[in-house]
Amino acid sequence: MYSFHSENNMSGVTPEEIARLLRSIGASGRLVGFYYTVYIVYTILQKPDEYFWITKCAYPETARYFKVSPSSVEHTIRTLIASVWNRRNHSDINRVAGIELEKPPTNSEFIDILVAYLRYGVD
Repeated sequence: MYSFHSENNMSGVTPEEIARLLRSIGASGRLVGFYYTVYIVYTILQKPDEYFWITKCAYPETARYFKVSPSSVEHTIRTLIASVWNRRNHSDINRVAGIELEKPPTNSEFIDILVAYLRYGVD
């Protein structure tokens, strides 16, 4: 399912676990942004020092991998976040974030929330 699975997985987190986390907060695998988000989170977990700037590093690399534009990556992730946020109950995303979110997270905040949850196992 995820051909970007690396043999030398430094974080111990698999793309399948990232997908499971996204589904647990209400994200649909039918949205293109779902796969872009899995790829970005997985890549950041593999190379944490290289991805301080989501828009400067992660979007262009993801766009190259999926053969789309960086703006397409940004837009589809924004759509994914909106679909998660539009659920009536925000308890799942709040659990992952570790705080009660008052508004939808930005793309960078959303990715950071997922990375932190997977890296530190906050629950």
